[in-house]
Amino acid sequence: MSALSVIKSIWKVINVIRETFLNLIFLVIILLIFGGIGLINEAQKQDTVPQYGSLVLDLEGVIVDNTNYNDEIYALQNKIYGKKVNTSRENSLFILTQKIAQATTDPNIKSIILKLDNFVGADLSSLQYVGKYLTKFKEAKKPIYAFGTSYNQSQYYLASYANKIYLTPLGSVNVYGLAANNLYYKTLLDNLKVNTHVFRVGTYKSAIEPFIRDDMSEDARNNTTRWLTHMWDNYLNDISTQRKKANSQLVPAPETMLSELRAANGNMAQYALSNGLVDVIASSHQYELEFTDQHEVSIYDYQLKSENEQLVGDNNKSNTPLIAVVFVNGTITNGENSNNVAGSEDIVQQLKEIRKNLDKQNIQAVVLRVNSPGGSVDASEAIRSELEALRSYQIPVVVSMGGMAASGGYWISTESDYIVASPNTITGSIGIFGIISTFENSLSHIGVYSDGVSTSPLAGNNLTKNLPEETNQLIQMNINNGYQTFISLVAKARKMTTEQVDKIGQGQVWLGAEADKIGLIDKLGDFDDAVEIAATLANLTDYKIDWPKSEVNWFNALYSDMIAILPQSTAEILFEHLPEAKQLKQHISLWNNFNDTQNRYIYCLNCADVR
Repeated sequence: MSALSVIKSIWKVINVIRETFLNLIFLVIILLIFGGIGLINEAQKQDTVPQYGSLVLDLEGVIVDNTNYNDEIYALQNKIYGKKVNTSRENSLFILTQKIAQATTDPNIKSIILKLDNFVGADLSSLQYVGKYLTKFKEAKKPIYAFGTSYNQSQYYLASYANKIYLTPLGSVNVYGLAANNLYYKTLLDNLKVNTHVFRVGTYKSAIEPFIRDDMSEDARNNTTRWLTHMWDNYLNDISTQRKKANSQLVPAPETMLSELRAANGNMAQYALSNGLVDVIASSHQYELEFTDQHEVSIYDYQLKSENEQLVGDNNKSNTPLIAVVFVNGTITNGENSNNVAGSEDIVQQLKEIRKNLDKQNIQAVVLRVNSPGGSVDASEAIRSELEALRSYQIPVVVSMGGMAASGGYWISTESDYIVASPNTITGSIGIFGIISTFENSLSHIGVYSDGVSTSPLAGNNLTKNLPEETNQLIQMNINNGYQTFISLVAKARKMTTEQVDKIGQGQVWLGAEADKIGLIDKLGDFDDAVEIAATLANLTDYKIDWPKSEVNWFNALYSDMIAILPQSTAEILFEHLPEAKQLKQHISLWNNFNDTQNRYIYCLNCADVR
């Protein structure tokens, strides 16, 4: 037998083994998928929870506008692994408020109990929206109670709507103030010998500070201090209104707080009781004794009735006019939607489906829900362009701004008939920048060099070489043009001159209340206001809301479950909940040169996560 024949035989054996292995993996995946579906069906049949008594808001994780996984995924997790706390869970803001709204008129629900120990948080705009529905519940003469071992600021904001707040004897209320922090990488990049090429326009420089500084510039500090102080005042005013106590009593100056805490011998629970932050100090057992005769149903088990269900989609058999909701949730990039990422391909496809099926679906208006710091120019423009095409069919588009609609989030908002923002929406940041990193110094430091031939200085661009001067000039001119395009879009949409827009642009960040005064939005309000305005513009009196369907990606869900069961270190768990962790992921995305074909970004890097 020749050597060639031996090699062929060995290859055939390897190929058979490879195919067998892949087929086994495929079979296991199929079994897992069908097994998961079966488990959910079984759970739906057997685990029916009585829908009466007290509705318990035992929220886990965070509140977001739109979730990637629906409740079936979490039901599958609980069925496979048993009930466990999931602080990474995403809760839909609108499903949550719809359930509270249903409970308000449900005669079987007598009260709401807030148990928020595992609730990580939400932006202030979302918390206010939930608070609005809790207020309606109380106005229906139904009480709300809150019980916690401690309260962070998001937890306490919701707890402030309770008729009575309980705290355990060793608990605390951690309401101290808001902070907005950024990560800075200049020294790191210098140490790695990375050459960072930055392209910007005028005074729009704070957006790229993390890559060229080790600290916040004075301009950025003043801008952030202004809107963060306003947001904190709004937070204090809200909890003060709910608790019917002065801001200075609930959250005194640090010196006063420390003095009063010292008088309470450092007992945080007693301090909270004395200052009116809570009403009762009680252990879990004491609390249970007080509410022992009440049946409790978790917010996750409480089912929306068919007439109140969120998903309308193709189920609209009555031909009632529809107002479609489109979510732009997260960093705007090319590609598909995922956690904290608004994929332009998915969003554009949804808008196209609406435009192409206007008569079939009877969609009369669109509410664009924006909660994004921006991202790629290419991706943002793709969404804005499709909105323009939709509006050409005389379909009104109303923008509802969530916690943040800045930079690229504002770019896409220009293509609308009306903009509604919360007083605490972080918006503006009208500007553009470019950033390219080259690694010629890093490589030369370890003895690696790059050389070659090109027919033009513009053709030789390579991450292993310094950028030619001609490339620098080309990119800077492109960035200048991009900024002019941005302010022109805003000027046209807001009926301003480009000079007026430039004055309030150049990367400045504004809160919704400020944006209203300078003309960047049309009205202060929430999502419900946006829907009402969309109905008015479309001349509708009877309509339904057409929410996007939440498609279950079983493979991704099962993969996430497999990762979830792996043991996590304490450091990993802590890192997962640091505001800087999310920020770091967002910053790293800017290093991906394939994210925008021309390395142009309309992204609010200085819109830090507020905690």
